[in-house]
Amino acid sequence: MDFTSKLILFTITFAWLLFVGTADSPTGNMHVVNRNFLKPGGLLDLCKKTTNPTLCENSIQPHFFKPHLDPSEALTIEVEATLNQTEKTMVVINGLYKKVDLSKSLKDSLDICKEQYGSILDAIKQTKDAIATRNWVEARAKFGAVISSQQACSDSFEGIQQEFTFAGDSKTIFDLGGNCLDIIVDLQQSEPQNDPPMTQSPPSPYDNVIGPIS
Repeated sequence: MDFTSKLILFTITFAWLLFVGTADSPTGNMHVVNRNFLKPGGLLDLCKKTTNPTLCENSIQPHFFKPHLDPSEALTIEVEATLNQTEKTMVVINGLYKKVDLSKSLKDSLDICKEQYGSILDAIKQTKDAIATRNWVEARAKFGAVISSQQACSDSFEGIQQEFTFAGDSKTIFDLGGNCLDIIVDLQQSEPQNDPPMTQSPPSPYDNVIGPIS
């Protein structure tokens, strides 16, 4: 192989190595899938146990850049996605409410949904507080209200399903909420909660007395 051929081969090899290095670098311009999500215990393992695994992966992965998956941080991202979807749906509900030609049945349903979605926002806030202290029992109890409120809104459209124009948005809240609950349960099982310490009564002057006290 002459000198020119060797030079061309070296140039091609060097350029290829630079390309691979850029693609694998977190600061590179190319979008690459974080390989850690594919490892055992990664995002795929976490999401496959949820209500909607595909939605779980799609909503969490773009926001998770650390080399190792922390399920509690993944949960925080999914809770935030639920909050964003709820706020988006509330905009739709408020827009429908402003229409002048509302039927009474639709108005009644929207009244219920406005109240229930307000409850969802409260439940999400309380859940975030519980997550911050890693109190999974409390988080599970509080976030359960998200699903209950979403269902109450959906049920209010029974008989007038054709007017339930935000049913798709509502279903997304249900799926995101289900994912959150599934992750909370997983965390609850992997991090058993300690029972709260029993409060001891102050010592009594009669602790060492034997027999009836006169």
